[in-house]
Amino acid sequence: MNSAESVRPRPLGKILSGILLAGSLILLKTKAFLIIVVDFFRGYAVNPFEGFGVVQYLLAAGTLALSIGAYATKAPLSLGIGVVVVTLIHEIGHAVAIRAKKLRAGVMVFIPFVGGAVTLKEQPRSAYDDAQIGLAGPIFGTAACLIVLQIFKWTGDTRWLMIAAFGFALNLINLLPIGMLDGGRISGAVTKWMWVLGGGALVYKAYQQPNPLIILVLLLVAFQVYASIVREDDESFYDVTIGQRAGIAAAYFILVVFLGHQTYLAFSKLIGLPGR
Repeated sequence: MNSAESVRPRPLGKILSGILLAGSLILLKTKAFLIIVVDFFRGYAVNPFEGFGVVQYLLAAGTLALSIGAYATKAPLSLGIGVVVVTLIHEIGHAVAIRAKKLRAGVMVFIPFVGGAVTLKEQPRSAYDDAQIGLAGPIFGTAACLIVLQIFKWTGDTRWLMIAAFGFALNLINLLPIGMLDGGRISGAVTKWMWVLGGGALVYKAYQQPNPLIILVLLLVAFQVYASIVREDDESFYDVTIGQRAGIAAAYFILVVFLGHQTYLAFSKLIGLPGR
C-alpha cells in the first residue's frame, strides 16, 4: 500500500460528520424556535377573570343563563348549553388576550342568538394589539368546535355535530369586517378598506331585509367607524409594521377559509343524516 492511499479521506466519515453537524445545527435552531414559542405563549398564561368582582360574575352568569334559556325555546336544552359553552370559550379567548396585553377587561355578557362580548376598561395601545385581541376569540372558539366535532366522531351523537356546526358558523360570522365584530377589530391592522366591504354588505342586508336588530347593528357600526376616523389623529395607534400587517392578514384569511370549510362540511353532514 503506498502513502497516497493510506491518507485518502474516507467518504463514510465525511458523511457521518456532515450528518452530525447538520443535526447539531437543526437542534440549535429548533431549541431557539421552541424558546421563542414558549416565551410567546407564556405571556398568555394569565387569569382571564383577573379583576372581576361580584357584579361582573353575576352579570356574566345571568346573561349566560338567559342565553341558554333563549336557545332552549328554539332547540333542545343540550344544544343551547353546548352553543353557549362554545361562546364562553370564545369570549375567554378575548379576555386572555386582553390580560396578556396588560389591559383590564370590563364585563363579559352573552346575547341570545348573537353571541357574547367582553368590554375593555382600557383601550388597546395599537391596532396590532387590537387585532390580536380580536383574533384570540375565534381561535379559542374554533379550537372548542374542533374538540366538539371530535366528540361527535367518537360517539356518533348528532347533538355534538349540531353544536360544532353552529359554533363554526358563529365564529365565521364574527370574522366579518364589520364595526364591533372581531373582523372589524382585526381589519384595522390589515387595511381599513375592509370596513367598506363589510359596511356595504350590511347596508345591502338592511335594505333587503330591514329589521330592528340589523338597523341597530348598522348604527353601532357607523359609530365604530366614526370613532376610528377620529382616532386617526393618533398616528401611533395605526403604526403597524409590514411584518405585523402580513402576520395578522395571514392569520385572518387562513382562519376565514378554515372556518368556511368546516362550516360547509358540518352542515352538509347534518343535512345528509338519515331522517333529515
